[in-house]
Amino acid sequence: MPIDPVLIFFAVLGLVFGSFGNVLIYRLPKNQTILGRSACPKCHHVLSPMELIPVVSYVIQHGRCRSCRKAISPQYPLVEIATGAIFALSFYSWGVAFPAFLLALTFWLLFLIAIVDSRTQKIPDALNIPFVLFAVLFAARTGYFSLTIPALAAGFFFFQWVISRGKWVGTGDILLAIGIGFLLTSTAQVVLWLLLSYFFGGVAAIWFLTIHKKTRKDRLAFAPALAFAAFITVFWGERIFAVLMPGL
Repeated sequence: MPIDPVLIFFAVLGLVFGSFGNVLIYRLPKNQTILGRSACPKCHHVLSPMELIPVVSYVIQHGRCRSCRKAISPQYPLVEIATGAIFALSFYSWGVAFPAFLLALTFWLLFLIAIVDSRTQKIPDALNIPFVLFAVLFAARTGYFSLTIPALAAGFFFFQWVISRGKWVGTGDILLAIGIGFLLTSTAQVVLWLLLSYFFGGVAAIWFLTIHKKTRKDRLAFAPALAFAAFITVFWGERIFAVLMPGL
């Protein structure tokens, strides 16, 4: 079976965006500028172009800084590989380059949001706002643009925000729900996304309680569950419906 060169191009492009994503993950929570050369966070050695090749540099250097020889977090190649997979899957699922590129960028931002929120329990507007904008562009470009579905998705969390006075969910979650809503194409997909979100969130909560990383009083980042559920719903939602409700 021949390999589509455009698919390979998307995967490689995803690795590059994954490398830049690592910069955003590290710098945005610290309110640092995203401009400027990358450096080792331990010895501050400025990285050369050969040390910035996604995945390859990590493998060649055996996961260590060339200057101080301290271990480099495996997060870097994992984020790059995951982003490459997101870009490749976006093209594989959509098949048309420009809409696929918009979808890939949207899920790349959602992926970064999930990582940052899991670490800081905060969703940066610098990621959330572009995420919504790219989701709107994707919906408009593909003909699935609707205000009803994003309103339904966001309204569910806005209601919780009101009755809990911001204790259950934050405004960042509401904005995130708006963006995800533009990626969904039906009310049924919204329901599936919400069910999966709370399922994944519940599993994560039980896990963290079991290993004593969290207590019942601690706040658990919800963006990772929302993001993973959106990923499953957008790419495999129709197949799930076909299995669960074959008569529809």
